[in-house]
Amino acid sequence: MSWFSKKTECVHCKDKMTKKEFEGKATCLECRMNILCNRETRRNCPVDGALLVKAYNDKEIIIDRCPKCNGIWLDADELEAIKAIERTSSGSGMATGIILGNMMS
Repeated sequence: MSWFSKKTECVHCKDKMTKKEFEGKATCLECRMNILCNRETRRNCPVDGALLVKAYNDKEIIIDRCPKCNGIWLDADELEAIKAIERTSSGSGMATGIILGNMMS
């Protein structure tokens, strides 16, 4: 897409205007992330068995969060993606470390 291209209506929600495309169609970030979240396998929390909820941020990283114990679970390469974003955006306010807690109930 050209820098000077006009925004077009998102073909999915028909609510937002966007310059971004996903799979060749004008798609806003929210719709793109919802599509990607729906394509991921639904999993249960390894701690308490609750169905994990998909969550994402504006950096397009999808995480699995447990609504019961508030545990956060990352798929392969998501931790590396978080680290890469932090390296390229100093002072962004993202977490720079990880605290590993006891998984015993």
